[in-house]
Amino acid sequence: MRNLDELRWEQFHIGDIFSVERPSARNKDNYEDGDVPFVASGAINNGVMKCCKPKDDEKLDKRECITVSPVDGSTFYQAYDFLGRGGAGSSVLLLRSAYNELLSGQFIARMISQTCSKYTYGHMGNKESIKREIIQLPTTDEYKPDYQYMASYSNQKRLALLEKYRVYAKTRIAELGEPMEIPAITQKKWEPVLVSDIFDILSGKRLVAADTTPGDRPFIGALDNSNGIARFVNDTNVSLDKNVLGVNYDGNGMVIGFYHPYECIFSDSVKRFHLKNHEDKAFVLLFMKVAILQQKSKFGYLYK
Repeated sequence: MRNLDELRWEQFHIGDIFSVERPSARNKDNYEDGDVPFVASGAINNGVMKCCKPKDDEKLDKRECITVSPVDGSTFYQAYDFLGRGGAGSSVLLLRSAYNELLSGQFIARMISQTCSKYTYGHMGNKESIKREIIQLPTTDEYKPDYQYMASYSNQKRLALLEKYRVYAKTRIAELGEPMEIPAITQKKWEPVLVSDIFDILSGKRLVAADTTPGDRPFIGALDNSNGIARFVNDTNVSLDKNVLGVNYDGNGMVIGFYHPYECIFSDSVKRFHLKNHEDKAFVLLFMKVAILQQKSKFGYLYK
């Protein structure tokens, strides 16, 4: 296959090779959870904000189109039927073409995103401005978009990434060692155990954000996301720890815990759990994390 710099490239107005339309006016908050992607002006996850249950007799936006955000120019190829965000705000534009199949569509989506990345919330695009935008594409000898080459190039990149993943997966599986038979979890005998009987529980230390300095050390707060990492600091204190289970007893993530194999410091809203009479191994602590979480429902702001 020829390299990209060996090709003939030509400029095309988006409106000359695509029809541009808007989806129906919709808001994701008006939908129950389901299995149909809701696509809006997000810059990640292919623009999918959530998966929804369509309304009765609602017509879905058809697959094999490219969605463009007028807010920031984020561009994605949609391979499945979806619900597009229409109306004002984070609405998207739908670009359709008879030649818009998966692999060539992904190639063109990348070209469009480079052109439309200039859009911002204060300088948004619209249906007519997107149609006037110019993109460069490889062409055939007849100066028409070379969809076959674009598809072949995208597939080559896809296969290279798959091979890279296979090598990584084989390496990680080999690190796990030989397989072993274990009984089903329902076959095990279960008994209630006091947390204090199996854990040494240590406190964190209060550290106000204004008193921290930016750095590389994770600072663990009472969060329910991002593995509890509130920010990265250059500070240290008596809560410095590693290979430990951090469990929140305050804040939004009460009783939620995260395993921290790396060196970090802890907020006074997080307790540090170390197993007694057992080496703190990652998989044991991850199991304990889920067991402790089962107690979450009885705790609240007035009963921490």
